[in-house]
Amino acid sequence: MTEINIDADLDQVQKQQEQLVGQLNTVNAQKTQLEQQIHNLNGIIMYLRGKQPENVEPAVMTTIDNNEEQDE
Repeated sequence: MTEINIDADLDQVQKQQEQLVGQLNTVNAQKTQLEQQIHNLNGIIMYLRGKQPENVEPAVMTTIDNNEEQDE
């Protein structure tokens, strides 16, 4: 039977966990930034629609699905 080095295994797993948490934080920051950019663009779209003549059909506005945030 092979001997298990618990300290080394624990250290390795903890380092991997730290890396994954760092990656998750980076992705969450990028998600937040993208949501803000979409929100800003939606505001610009609404402003520009207000400047259009009445007989022009507006484009479809994109919305953000926040259902995933509620799961956290």
